[in-house]
Amino acid sequence: MMKLQKIGSLLLVLALVLTVSAAFATSPTSLSGGEAGGYTSPDTQTVDDKVVSIQKEITVFNPDEALIYGPAITYTYTVTPGTAVSVTDATTDHSSGTAVSTTTIPGIITGVKVNGGTAGTSESATGTLAWTNADILDASASGTANSKAFTVDFSDVVFTQPGVYRYLITESANAYTTSGVTETTGTHTRYLDVYVMRSDVYDTAEITSEDWRIYGYVCVIENEDITPDGDTTTAGAVKTNGFVTATNDGTAVKADEYHTYNLTVGKTLTGDATMNSHKFPFDVAWTADSATGTFQFAVEESDAAVTKTAQAAATSVGGTAVAANTLYKVGSADAVGTADKDGSPSIANDSTVKYIGIPTGTKVTVTETNNVTGTTYATTAKDGDADVAFTGGTATLSNENKTATMSENATVAYAQAAAPAADTNAAIQFTNTLSLISPTGYVVRFAPYALMLIGGIALLIVAKKHRKHTEEDE
Repeated sequence: MMKLQKIGSLLLVLALVLTVSAAFATSPTSLSGGEAGGYTSPDTQTVDDKVVSIQKEITVFNPDEALIYGPAITYTYTVTPGTAVSVTDATTDHSSGTAVSTTTIPGIITGVKVNGGTAGTSESATGTLAWTNADILDASASGTANSKAFTVDFSDVVFTQPGVYRYLITESANAYTTSGVTETTGTHTRYLDVYVMRSDVYDTAEITSEDWRIYGYVCVIENEDITPDGDTTTAGAVKTNGFVTATNDGTAVKADEYHTYNLTVGKTLTGDATMNSHKFPFDVAWTADSATGTFQFAVEESDAAVTKTAQAAATSVGGTAVAANTLYKVGSADAVGTADKDGSPSIANDSTVKYIGIPTGTKVTVTETNNVTGTTYATTAKDGDADVAFTGGTATLSNENKTATMSENATVAYAQAAAPAADTNAAIQFTNTLSLISPTGYVVRFAPYALMLIGGIALLIVAKKHRKHTEEDE
């Protein structure tokens, strides 16, 4: 139900953006989602909101319909004056019944604040918007849109005249690959038209920011003229509610994408002498492939035959520790990731631990410990359907048959050479084999006879040599 409500909210915002004509037929009571204000008589204006909300979208992918933790990526938005274009009002919607056209004014930057940042100078204003490992995002195999809003605040701007002020918003990110985020295929700029009129306290003696009202705004993809919707003879600017999935002159503009995969680590015991209820200690450590930034994951266990041990030094990628976070459920699972990002479970026979929301470009090393007293196991592992050779640990390794001989307290490690494919469910399965050994009494009972047989054979050989030498002497 929550997911349907989110989708419904997004559709409602997009509908408002696309259906309000470039004529700006209505005056909104709030300025959000790129909504446009209306040309009406000054005495009927009620909108004086000076904070514009712009959406930033990330499309999140995961093979399961799950909640996952967000990427660690910070976006910087720089606002500068825009260039002049034509803005045309529709004839039927203007109060005078005649068409109105104007040319945009380069935006005034002094006093502009971007997402709570420092007030801008005459040249530019900047601010940041961060997605963090603490964000909880919706994900699906086909991708689910997740949005955050950043604001452009004109409360302290002193406009010079009524009109349409055009601003250029440029987006940049600190590091796409280190966060596992795929960069948008579209432009990193948006144009913002701010519609300004005199307020009811306008005072020509001393003009201040209070003398102006913002009664609407429009956000567009390209620096194009704005013309009435429905005008088939003129292609107007494509409206948008921010840095989101959109269409520009028939060319799709994609939002940034965050691709993740899930990893299941499982345990199998075979042989007549195994203790199927015993939980073997595992360690799951993440290393960088193409994604080298921090991340967090959720954990889902198959049953009660798994014990998760929280790690004080949380999981890290590229040597940077992952911060602790609040506990969240994933799907309908009863067991989830701990605040310390559990990476050291103990797993019994036929049990699994599933790590959900690992960023694409991250690979894993899985280490198992044999903590069964006086027991030696023959251990193998599979990564998906492929038998793999172990790459470390203290056990005796045979790369030829891809088997490790694990005596008591020995460890065996498998490190992936490359990260799993994006948007997949990967699996690594360890198998310990222990067969029944012969009773010790057999060794004691037959050992004397073996020694007697060897001694007898030796005596026969000596006797034969002695006889040969004797015959030769004769």
